Amino acid sequence: MSKIRILLAVLFLPFAWTPANAETIGYSEAIDLFATGCGADIAKFCKTANLGGGRIQQCLNSNQASVSAGCKATSRDLQALITKRDAARAAVLRVCDNDIRRMCAGIQVGDGNLMECFYKAKSNMSAQCRQTVEDAGFEVRLAPSQSTSQVKLDPNELVSSLQGVDAAASSGITAAGLRQLVAAGMADPSRRERANRAPLTERLNNLAQFTIAIQFDFGSARIRPDSFKAVGLMADALNHPYLLGYRFIIVGHTDAVGSRETNLKLSQQRAEAVREALINPFHIDATRLEAVGFGEEQLLNRSKPDAAENRRVQLINIGK
Repeated sequence: MSKIRILLAVLFLPFAWTPANAETIGYSEAIDLFATGCGADIAKFCKTANLGGGRIQQCLNSNQASVSAGCKATSRDLQALITKRDAARAAVLRVCDNDIRRMCAGIQVGDGNLMECFYKAKSNMSAQCRQTVEDAGFEVRLAPSQSTSQVKLDPNELVSSLQGVDAAASSGITAAGLRQLVAAGMADPSRRERANRAPLTERLNNLAQFTIAIQFDFGSARIRPDSFKAVGLMADALNHPYLLGYRFIIVGHTDAVGSRETNLKLSQQRAEAVREALINPFHIDATRLEAVGFGEEQLLNRSKPDAAENRRVQLINIGK
């Protein structure tokens, strides 16, 4: 089943990534190695290409004759990891069918509960099933690097922060509804002053979520290579068995530099850029993700509207 998402998490390794140990790392570390290995080539040939939609890979491919050998190797390794992960995840239900029936009988496929059960019982799986799970990255540890640019992200709480969805708190929250809320806030004369502007809503703060800083080119929705790892970390979290079946809204925020209208448009474009990158290259199911821009309407540091910490991305769990 192609939509089954097995745990793909980040493992800190004291050695370089090669195909021999590729199965031990997650998307976050893999994309970070790609960004490092291809950084100079991206800056030279693909400085306007964004991560989402496979555009950087397409750009590098179109410049194959000039791209460095190191970048070519790193790019091949990343593609090999993604292909191997996809194949293993698609095969898990077939290869592990007997193990799942034995350990998780009666649990329905499709809402994530099956893989959560299986994950908890993985120590008793057969050898063939265990190999498929290993190929899918199911057993790597979640340990994000402290160098990842973060606003609020604890390695020990990454997945748990997205769990525990409060049905009452998330009830009725939709991307369309949030956009209407932002439009109303923009039209409200009482919100003209930026300093100490009241939040549009407190409901978002009560939802299962995490907040991360992603660096974009100035005035642009292009994700900078030094933030590829941050996006990969989001992909690793969304692939965790405990979060299967849940839907998420990516909310983009800016600081208050520039006009409100420009900031709103830019935040929407940036949220969409993150969503597009999670879909491709990381293959998160598009139906699980929506993007909403808040512009400067929900500042994190209300007393300092221009502060850098106001530029952030929220990943919010809105339920199944």
